[in-house]
Amino acid sequence: MPKMRVELPAADRATAQKILRKYADGGNDRPSDDAVLEEIWRLGHTPAGRPECVGITNGSPTYLKFDVEVHPGVSR
Repeated sequence: MPKMRVELPAADRATAQKILRKYADGGNDRPSDDAVLEEIWRLGHTPAGRPECVGITNGSPTYLKFDVEVHPGVSR
């Protein structure tokens, strides 16, 4: 199943690191999940799974990076 990458701005680097830690420990962050899925839908794709936080950017502002599996060929 193909994956799409979505980057969301974080309030600050410390917040981004806390959210990344939640995902690394097997949890999730509901507001981040909702924002990522909303972005996938906005881009015209259908999500096929939960968002996976794969890292944060080094720049300023800091962004959280998420990968989400999407259904191939299915769009809104």
